[in-house]
Amino acid sequence: MVDTIMIKSHNSSFQFDKKGTTKGKADVYKIYYDSLDKKYIKQKYYRDEYQQTFRPKSFKINTTKRKSKNGVNQTNLQKLITAISTNIEPNKLIEQIDTTEIQGLVSKDRIKKIAKWHKIDWHFKRRYSTIEENKKFYKECQSMDTFKKYLANQFNNKFYTIVTDYSSTINIWITTTTSEYRFEGKYPNPFKMPWYNHNTHTKNSLAKPILNLNVNKSLESILPKGFLLRESLTTEALVDDYIEWYFKRRDMMF
Repeated sequence: MVDTIMIKSHNSSFQFDKKGTTKGKADVYKIYYDSLDKKYIKQKYYRDEYQQTFRPKSFKINTTKRKSKNGVNQTNLQKLITAISTNIEPNKLIEQIDTTEIQGLVSKDRIKKIAKWHKIDWHFKRRYSTIEENKKFYKECQSMDTFKKYLANQFNNKFYTIVTDYSSTINIWITTTTSEYRFEGKYPNPFKMPWYNHNTHTKNSLAKPILNLNVNKSLESILPKGFLLRESLTTEALVDDYIEWYFKRRDMMF
């Protein structure tokens, strides 16, 4: 029986100034099981914003309560609990995808928007490619066979990378009557995958990676709109990462 679930997103960056300043924020959303109503309800939702310096040593924090209009979706919460403990083989991830939705999102306009953001949109200009070459590029990028290759290869990072000057993480704590479990999705892994099961971590082994797109889907549906880093879990975020992956595959990005 799961008693509580706490989800914490954290985003911070080191400023590289004379004071050694780090600025960051964190959102916390906690859910607990109400034995009287026999369902999960929200216990708390707040945001911490802080600034820390090393020269001189100082720490300032401001906490604000956040509002959530909707209640806890019981079905999606159960889906999260199931997904976070279920590892999916990379070549089976395509089965968790609505391919019609993906094809709709991988549009010509979106491809060009991502290219412009990375300052590589010159590849599509007539001086460098023909109309027919561009049409072929868009069609191949929109292919679900290509998207399947992306899913099978993009999230195979089994190592736990540590970045010291920037943090973008989502942690999930699941507490039962006897144990507590922590799972983490983090930068620089794309789409916060794989998730890491820290209860498998020992001095002789790293945290076990978990691949399951339903973790992201369930979290997105559970978390309130405006929750920090929630947008990094969306299907749109997955598609944007796919387009960037395809640019690199075509040697347009490095």
